[in-house]
Amino acid sequence: MLASLRLFLLLLPSLSFSTLADKISYAELKNGDVITVTLDQLLPTQAVMSYDKEYALLYHYKKNEKNVFGALCKLNGGGKLKKWDENSSPTDLESYTCSKKLGSQTKDLASVVVGPEEGLLYLTTQHHLLSSFWDMPNGGTSVPINLKVTFNLLGSGDDFWPEMSNDNEVWLFDNKGKKLSPSDLPDFIGSKQLKEDKYLSLAYFLQGISYDLPQKKTDPNTKEPYPRVPYLALQWSLTLRKKMNADEYNFNNRDEFAAALTEAATVMVDLASDEKIGKTELPATAMGKFMDVDSKALETMLTSKKSEWYAATEYRIAKKKKATPKKLLEEQEKAAKEASANKEDNKDKKEKEKEKEKE
Repeated sequence: MLASLRLFLLLLPSLSFSTLADKISYAELKNGDVITVTLDQLLPTQAVMSYDKEYALLYHYKKNEKNVFGALCKLNGGGKLKKWDENSSPTDLESYTCSKKLGSQTKDLASVVVGPEEGLLYLTTQHHLLSSFWDMPNGGTSVPINLKVTFNLLGSGDDFWPEMSNDNEVWLFDNKGKKLSPSDLPDFIGSKQLKEDKYLSLAYFLQGISYDLPQKKTDPNTKEPYPRVPYLALQWSLTLRKKMNADEYNFNNRDEFAAALTEAATVMVDLASDEKIGKTELPATAMGKFMDVDSKALETMLTSKKSEWYAATEYRIAKKKKATPKKLLEEQEKAAKEASANKEDNKDKKEKEKEKEKE
């Protein structure tokens, strides 16, 4: 009964918008097919996400609602936003217009794997972006999304998860870096189900600063670009977890968050070139490690109001203020000022003591 209901819900929106209007069962879905579903029909293939990556998206949505529909057009394979108005809704594909036919720009579509039972769709890419549509105030579970089928493993039974692991289509680690079983994966996307991984946030923001996509670098032995690495940022997050303690930093405080990023960037570039990263057998160089921190890029990120990090921290700060009672917030600000003043006093005392010693 449940599988039949999920099948009906899958195909209902497809009748209007999907290229699969003639499909009648999951068994007929082929690699490359485009389908239209609502967010609540998607099963995640990871248990964690970078809240800050999603916060940056939510900040842009809040700043200008046009950004919501621009993101929806792109992810739905419709190119750029062409037309929208105050009556447009993320839950209604007909209420806004994109520059291309929905589903036509397949390179922008998120991917799903079908199976092992009828009615099950496992999301394998774009967890952060789709979660932002789930978590935004005017979004939710009924937002329709076009996706492309990459594999149909219907009827694979007990071989389903081994095949998913073999194809690097699932990430089975929690926000403590501990191994999970497939049964531990959440039932839905969104921040209420996917747990925050602070190390993933650090790795996400440090791409282009202390490491980059491996395929952008050349293997000195083969003279060929290094191969693409699945779950690159997540692999780096596992290594960062072993080398530093992100819990020592309050990410709701911009200065502390910046200090955490600075430490993480230094940790990455200081790794031995042949050290294995995450759960891979690949050395740090093949995982895109830089020899030195790109200090200019780091400074730009931490000081520019146009950076994604600034957007994420703005959202964090606003979210914290909204959730914290005014009296407590004032007490926290007062305590922070006193701590800062004491720190300066201690610094002055030490400098005076050094001067006396010199005399």
